[in-house]
Amino acid sequence: MSDPAKQPIQTDILCVGGGIASLATALATLRNLKARGDEQALPRITILDKSRSIGNHVLSGAVIDPAGFKGLLTDEEMEQLPIDAHVTKESFRFLLNDKRSVPIPWVPGLMKAHGYPLGSMTKITRYFAALCEQEGAEIFPGFAAVELIEDESGRVIGVRTGDKGVDHNGKPKSNFTPGEEIHAKVVVLGEGGFGRLTEQLVARKGLATKRGQTFALGIKEVVEVPEDESRAGEIAHTFGYPSDQTTYGGGFIYHVSPTQVMVGYAYALDYKRSEADLHHLFREFKAHPAIQSHIAGGRAVAYGAKVIPEGGYYSIPQLATDGAIIVGDGGGLLDSLRIKGVHIAAQSGQAAGQTLADCWAGDDFSVSALKAYPEKLKSFSGWKELQRVKNVRAPFSTHVALGVMSAGCAWATGGRLPFWEVPIHPDHEGLKPVRKDKEPKKIEATPLSPDRLTDLFMSGTIHDEDQPCHLKILDRDQCVECIELYDAPCQRFCPAEVYRLEDGKIHIDFSNCLHCKTCQIKDPYQNIEWTFPQASDGPRYTRM
Repeated sequence: MSDPAKQPIQTDILCVGGGIASLATALATLRNLKARGDEQALPRITILDKSRSIGNHVLSGAVIDPAGFKGLLTDEEMEQLPIDAHVTKESFRFLLNDKRSVPIPWVPGLMKAHGYPLGSMTKITRYFAALCEQEGAEIFPGFAAVELIEDESGRVIGVRTGDKGVDHNGKPKSNFTPGEEIHAKVVVLGEGGFGRLTEQLVARKGLATKRGQTFALGIKEVVEVPEDESRAGEIAHTFGYPSDQTTYGGGFIYHVSPTQVMVGYAYALDYKRSEADLHHLFREFKAHPAIQSHIAGGRAVAYGAKVIPEGGYYSIPQLATDGAIIVGDGGGLLDSLRIKGVHIAAQSGQAAGQTLADCWAGDDFSVSALKAYPEKLKSFSGWKELQRVKNVRAPFSTHVALGVMSAGCAWATGGRLPFWEVPIHPDHEGLKPVRKDKEPKKIEATPLSPDRLTDLFMSGTIHDEDQPCHLKILDRDQCVECIELYDAPCQRFCPAEVYRLEDGKIHIDFSNCLHCKTCQIKDPYQNIEWTFPQASDGPRYTRM
């Protein structure tokens, strides 16, 4: 519906996504140029984010490796980070079944986090946004970039933002506002895991590796517990139950304050059991005695979910192409053993910022100039970390014991073993027909263990229901076969009760969507397409 006669908005550097990777890119670019004395001719940097407010769509643990901020933030800015605690005590535990667990006598070296900052990524993201604005960047929340714009040669030259004020029939309402075209010398894609524009660019330009990306779904709650000063800063990580023997999964418990605990569980989306209910698995995890020892007597107060790119080193696509670069989780820049990506996202932003400062100073944004970005990234500790765990994730898809052995080899040899690329199948493949002979463990809904809809309410998710459905089932006939064979797995892999099976048909409650995009990734028929709802809609995380 955009007006073709309307003139595009011009900027110099356009960042899509308001997470740490995009913000670090903007901050590093401006600070690099100012350090060179180029302050009189700084680029115009524009940051777009689809959430209502910066930080509303950010979800992470978060125990933060401070190496990511070294060279980007000053000592004073590091001291002013809005963190709640530092890690004072850490443990690692293997959950054998729903009752028993075994403590690992030492925390593996690759997992150690003693002294690391601990807190809410929502708050930290807003802190970074304020620093960017102080340096001169422009930030516009509430604007979703829904389409990449290319010139005749195929170079990316900008984006189009989504229309606002469209009813469920696609007709303009009284508050209709058409989308804008925004043109730039370079587009920085920092959309996070499985970003729609990023995935389209990777596919269109052939940037993906042979392996491609694999994901996990991470589910997280914030739990308010009785006050205990002695536990602030305590963290614990687990693996094993409730994952099966061929699925990579694990959990975390972070005591971010005397009265608040972050609890999360990640489950790999290449799982084979179609009867697996991911929200129920999260509740089973919380019900384990080892987890209850951290949260007993508490109540959940916040909830969220996101996909985590776990493929690692061999899944990282080409990060630079003509007119665009990819930073952060969108590029798969995440340590799949530690399940940590904030520090690598910040380092990718630093490498991108150094490159863009060079491009601006030399008035050269050609593809050859932009390809300096991934080369610069290789000098950072995060890239070496990715190399060190390059084959840790894939063996877990065969058997957890093989995965543990692979992780041990990686730790002992600095990533040199296994020396070959271990293959892994796409997440939507390998799902087995549903088994109905085993009922899931019943868990009573309580303030500490809410049901799915109660959790959804605590995510703050809001969508204007008078708009087109942003979740598309491409072929309804395929749903019939999926229901017969898999009993509609979309009901169970969605963490937000978007999909319901009623009268033999799938009904979509798009207003429940958490924007995790699990449905498009895991659907065995690749029959679901996630598109953008009206900007500002979606989760509104405030404590996460």
